[in-house]
Amino acid sequence: MNHCVSLMVSFAVFCSWSTASAQGRPQLPPSAGGGVKVISGQVAYSDPDAPAPNSQVATIQALEEWGAQLKGIVTTSGAGKLPELDQNAVSYLSVLYLFCSTKRGPCPFILETILDADIALSRADNDVQCPLTKRFFKGYVARSLDERGKFLFSLTQGLEIAKFNTNERPRFVECQDTVAAMIADKEILSERFGEKGTAVKTVDSLLGLLAEVREQKIDIFVSTGVAPQ
Repeated sequence: MNHCVSLMVSFAVFCSWSTASAQGRPQLPPSAGGGVKVISGQVAYSDPDAPAPNSQVATIQALEEWGAQLKGIVTTSGAGKLPELDQNAVSYLSVLYLFCSTKRGPCPFILETILDADIALSRADNDVQCPLTKRFFKGYVARSLDERGKFLFSLTQGLEIAKFNTNERPRFVECQDTVAAMIADKEILSERFGEKGTAVKTVDSLLGLLAEVREQKIDIFVSTGVAPQ
């Protein structure tokens, strides 16, 4: 009898501890467009050796080709037109930005690369425009990725991201004004484009990140808990 009572008490204590622990953990919001579970670390594609190629692999390849062409433009004149990225690629870039931020903190090189493509297009057409940057942020906002990030960032990352979003990100959001100002400033253009320009480094950083994700077969959607579109 005493043994049964002891077991019942132990079970009650365990249940109380489990409930308290669960209440102490932050609750993650449901994933946009699906119920993908948020997990930490690097996550391999579910079946990288399947006969049909993973859609993310195809998107990464398209972005790598696009980035290589952009590097050719920024290394030379800094003026030129790139093939238009499809919606899958733009969507991937927005989630890649969130993924990168969870691993490294602010990743402005992604935004800079997107902006460089718009600057190159504007200079080629002699018309201030930033269609790619606008598409990027439209998708980013529509999927509430800032809100998702709050549940993924560490405290230090969260503070760094908040500071970046307040001080630096507005110039990307207000991309048309930024492109106009940069095109009008010959000194900025000379620093940004050319073999030793800053744009070469930012494009290389994006290409390096894409290569890392591809080689390690990381599923950035599973890692961030964002459902693919």
